[in-house]
Amino acid sequence: MMDDYGIPQTFETEARLRRQILFSALGAFALVFVLWQLAPNNETVSSLLYPFRLVVTFVHEAGHGIAALLTGGRFIEFRVFPNGAGLATTAGGNRLIITQMGYLGAAFFGAILLFAANRVRSARLVAVLAGLFFIGCALLFTGGEGSLLIGGVGLTIALWSAGGTLRQSENQLQLILRGAAIGALVLTFVMVRNNVALLTGIISGTALFALAALGSRPVVLFALNALALIVGFNALSDILALWNNQSAMLGNVPNDALAVAQMTNLPVNFWLIVWLIIALSVIGAAIWFGIIRPTRRKY
Repeated sequence: MMDDYGIPQTFETEARLRRQILFSALGAFALVFVLWQLAPNNETVSSLLYPFRLVVTFVHEAGHGIAALLTGGRFIEFRVFPNGAGLATTAGGNRLIITQMGYLGAAFFGAILLFAANRVRSARLVAVLAGLFFIGCALLFTGGEGSLLIGGVGLTIALWSAGGTLRQSENQLQLILRGAAIGALVLTFVMVRNNVALLTGIISGTALFALAALGSRPVVLFALNALALIVGFNALSDILALWNNQSAMLGNVPNDALAVAQMTNLPVNFWLIVWLIIALSVIGAAIWFGIIRPTRRKY
């Protein structure tokens, strides 16, 4: 049997692959842990992690929307703001589940990606599917700019392709068409530049596609593990941040935990503890079943 890189899967290669996966995951974990510790007091590290902050918010808000769809409601749209905050607009569905699936959705995303990256034979396929998730959510649920982006990119491709069909004697017209194509692409991105959610999804998805197309297996595994752990750790970090935020705990700042507490007449602290337990459990299960347990199996 061949893997997605054309390497025969013998006893030796399978054992080597498992060791490679383990070291990749450990490396990603170490990187995330160090960055997580440095970020609060280091502006450079905080700036480095800023794109991932937007990705985490993207996943958080998409989690609310997907929960709405799964409970019979509608996912209208979601927004990501430059400061890392976000807002999802839904209709119908189970409000109790929808409200909880922001923080928990990020934890589940991290856990699923971590498990899939380490257990699915084709790491490239996992990267492609993750890319489709980001681009699909961006185009479908970030407002009308998604359609604008599709139209702008389509026009760019059409103009560029039309220029390529011209004869050599029509160089001037070819330059005009290709200049128009570049102009259309630039204008499109200028028009959608304020839609942070759309740009976050498109850039993240494109990066994952490029990773799948160009990355070696160790690079793909490391990147997927790092992304999974960053999203998962941020879900935990955000829950703990709510716990330590007195304004949020007292209800002075609107937040998901307060909304759930008001729905159920149970304290905010109770729900934060429940979320923390669930998030730790799913991420821990992904690490155990995706990484540790397979490497302990005897061949």
